Amino acid sequence: CFCSSSLLLLPKPNAGDTIAPMPQRNIGYVQLLRQNPDFTRLWAGQLVSNLGDWFNTVAVLALVYDLTQSGFATGLIIIASTLPAFILTPFAGVIVDRFDRRRIMITADLTRAVLALGMLLVRTTDQIWLLYILSGLLIAFSSFFGPALNSAIPNLVSRDELISANALSSATWGLMLAVGAAVGGVVIALAGRDSAFVVNSISFLFSASMVFSIRKPFGQPDESQAHAP
Repeated sequence: CFCSSSLLLLPKPNAGDTIAPMPQRNIGYVQLLRQNPDFTRLWAGQLVSNLGDWFNTVAVLALVYDLTQSGFATGLIIIASTLPAFILTPFAGVIVDRFDRRRIMITADLTRAVLALGMLLVRTTDQIWLLYILSGLLIAFSSFFGPALNSAIPNLVSRDELISANALSSATWGLMLAVGAAVGGVVIALAGRDSAFVVNSISFLFSASMVFSIRKPFGQPDESQAHAP
């Protein structure tokens, strides 16, 4: 038949020829959240946790200034909330690549939930030192949570979902900066600073529950174990 003979005459690809990859089809944010429940849980935990972070930031700055009436003391709390990340972030990437990312994230969330409640103990100027320590520890554990989350995303989404997932996760911090700080200020004015610390603690518990509910692996299996008999 003509069709069969035509197929036989088609040139065969050489061994050195390369085949062009299929073009990547990027999906939208709404579709991503609808079709990938594991990423949706992860992102929801990140969203609520970031909201609690800004509640906490506004409350801590207000507390320090109210107790000390010092701009210098208020500036020190900002340093305490940024310096640990500067020091630990370069090492955090190595840690999250060597250990279970899910456990790192849950441990960081549960520890931060306790630390956030510890800020309720600060009532006088003499106890300000405790606020500095707690703020530094919060950021220290966050320095491990963030890289673990970023490293887990490629394992929870498909190739077509990856760009949208990374963009949505990256935009969450900036979104909560605008929303969380404003809403946090209103909540603190209406319910007091202690409510912000409690909300922050609850946000970490919510994030931990979302991470725990995800069943997909957060990292690739170890090569030596993958080929073991």
